[in-house]
Amino acid sequence: MDQKTLREFEWRCIQEEPPFCQTACPIHVDVRGLTRHMSRGEVQAARKVLARIMPLPGVLGLICDHPCERKCRRADVGQAIRIGELERACIRNSQDIGGIPPLPRREEQVSVLGGGFSSLSLAWDLARKGFGVDLFADRIGGSLLVLPEERLPRQALEAEMTKMIGMGVSVHGIRALTADLLDTLLAESSAVYLGLDDLLPNEPLLDFSILGLELELGLPRVDLVSLATSRRGVYCGGWQERELSPVNMALHGRKVALSIERQIQGASLTAAREKEGPYLTRQDTSIEGVTVRPAVPMAVSTGYLPDEARAEAVRCLQCDCMRCVDVCPYLERYKAWPKRYAREIYNNLSVVHGQRQSNTMINSCSWCRLCEYVCPHDFSMAELTGLARREMVTAKKMPPSAHDFALRDYAFSTSSRASLARLEPGKDACNHLFFPGCQLSGSSPRHVKMVYDFLRSRLDGGVGLMLDCCGAPPRWAGREDLLTPNAERIRETWDSFGRPRLVLACSTCAMIFADILPQVESISLWQVLDEETGLPEEARADKDIFFLHDPCTTRDLPAFRESVRNLLARVGLKIEEPSLTAELTECCGYGGLMDCANPEMAREQAARRAARSEKARILVYCAICRDELARGDKKVAHLLDVLFPGSQYPQSTEPLVRTGRGMADRQENRARLRAALLDQIWSEDMAREPWETLRLALDPETQELVDKRRILSDDLRRAIYHAEEHGNRLVDPATGRYVCMHKPGAVTYWVEYTSLPDDPGCFRVHRAWSHRMQLEAD
Repeated sequence: MDQKTLREFEWRCIQEEPPFCQTACPIHVDVRGLTRHMSRGEVQAARKVLARIMPLPGVLGLICDHPCERKCRRADVGQAIRIGELERACIRNSQDIGGIPPLPRREEQVSVLGGGFSSLSLAWDLARKGFGVDLFADRIGGSLLVLPEERLPRQALEAEMTKMIGMGVSVHGIRALTADLLDTLLAESSAVYLGLDDLLPNEPLLDFSILGLELELGLPRVDLVSLATSRRGVYCGGWQERELSPVNMALHGRKVALSIERQIQGASLTAAREKEGPYLTRQDTSIEGVTVRPAVPMAVSTGYLPDEARAEAVRCLQCDCMRCVDVCPYLERYKAWPKRYAREIYNNLSVVHGQRQSNTMINSCSWCRLCEYVCPHDFSMAELTGLARREMVTAKKMPPSAHDFALRDYAFSTSSRASLARLEPGKDACNHLFFPGCQLSGSSPRHVKMVYDFLRSRLDGGVGLMLDCCGAPPRWAGREDLLTPNAERIRETWDSFGRPRLVLACSTCAMIFADILPQVESISLWQVLDEETGLPEEARADKDIFFLHDPCTTRDLPAFRESVRNLLARVGLKIEEPSLTAELTECCGYGGLMDCANPEMAREQAARRAARSEKARILVYCAICRDELARGDKKVAHLLDVLFPGSQYPQSTEPLVRTGRGMADRQENRARLRAALLDQIWSEDMAREPWETLRLALDPETQELVDKRRILSDDLRRAIYHAEEHGNRLVDPATGRYVCMHKPGAVTYWVEYTSLPDDPGCFRVHRAWSHRMQLEAD
């Protein structure tokens, strides 16, 4: 990932964009920080927030005209936060934080003419930066002095002036502004400021033309960005457009302070100043579900009492954009937001020597793309982590353990032991090719046979069958080197079958094929059942109401979702849907190989999704979703259990509900399905490896442990077969159990087992584990 790509990702995330009130404020006071502290009763901390941004906070905090309130998002659900009153309550009910130590003193001296608030703000900012400041004014306060004592206590103004003098500001009187005075000050100073908010009220007939300045409507013409006049080193501000606006006067002073600093540095006075003063933020705060609450009334006209101010501050929405984090446990777990993650991933990819801290985070994303759908700017963590995974694979920095199990399972699904491609018996080509997907074949093989038989009986032109994997595991693992040949192999089969229409039972397959095989026409099994074949006669409803879960890979497949709902309506099954449904559905915890890279995160994701259902029963139409969600305490059924019941547990009180399959069971089911279909439909025998004849016995606890450790039945069989065949095993004399090992690749598998004398060819597995250490013999 290069810097340009990083910047593009960072730009999409607006979480760090300031809130509406802050960008509407001419000097960008941190209103969120103010209200956050005030809502907790932390008035002194709130005052520090004001003091960090405001010039003369003990004055401006009392008299600010609060233009920020007009942009407050709270106004859409009640009334705007009374920010001005909160600032006043903060200043009145807190202690002055004392003098502010300026930066080390600089050589440059600046002359400021006028005692108005723009001049005072400029003097304040320059003094804090270490500049020498000479303030020329006959009356400190200028136009502010028209404010009544209860609004602006003169003692507050005097206290702030005392601070400024302590910061190094020298105060001088001034009788009249003349050309000689301006020339003298320019000779003695680096810059001169003319504060009109004091000079004009004092000298309303002042002729600025005598100062050698270009005029516009009788006033000095200034550049509105820098407030520089036509004469180098002379700046002017403080004009009033309508009524007195102290915060705009503060902005004028702050603008000029930066302009003078740039002038002294020899930098551009106008470059990169677009966000000075009010501007439009990209922040986008959702108010969905926010309770309407009016502003807190004041018991006395002088302002909020402490408890009232606290109650009013509580109303603040603390505007941000955490839509994606709010709906995604993965984003929530790492305690940040996409912009931060983009930077973290960039840094992780840039590591040359040392530990890469973010590998697990990169590999834990489910690629469900819910973040992209709720984000106002379409930020996709799937896109970001996908780029990172591919780059890690290319650079040989992807940990082998991250996706090893899923890729081995993928290799099995595409091997001759599980994959199958056949035309309908007696046909030379086909119009339809049923592609159930590897997960349905592993989770519910009987349904593959039932659906295939049904399609053959209802569709004309021949229905072929292809047992295979679409390539989702290598795509999720960043292994394009495995995905491309798989796509070509499937394309060749499709071409040799007469380019039929694919009938897909899996939405993940639909998503992958749309990307890697766009030339192949496909349709969902659910659409075929809804629009073409009709329902099987045995399809039945259930009296209970089900919670419907849409797979995350149907997010861009509205036809998938619509046909499923049509089928449920036709069969008479009642469903309820959560708030996050359809294109806003959540992942079950398997997508993106989350379950491989971060099993704990996957369990949390599945539990969170299942918990959204108030119903005891969940209905899905994705095989892996069914198995993942079934790991909790909810009863989960697949749509095929409704349409093609024929339960393998007819005596069960929950005939539509099946337990989840472990990965080892899925491989076994795929192999058995292939053999059964070859035998029953095409009358072919399937060649088997010698270890495949071994039968295994595992109690439930051992099976759970084996699944958790990502050890497949095939791994167990191979290890035991090689031990029995070659005698390469140890025996525990205390228990009589054998311990053997087998290393087919990078992983070494250990199995503790015993043979069952009453059942030749069957072995009981007591324990199994694996590791990646290299053991060298002496």
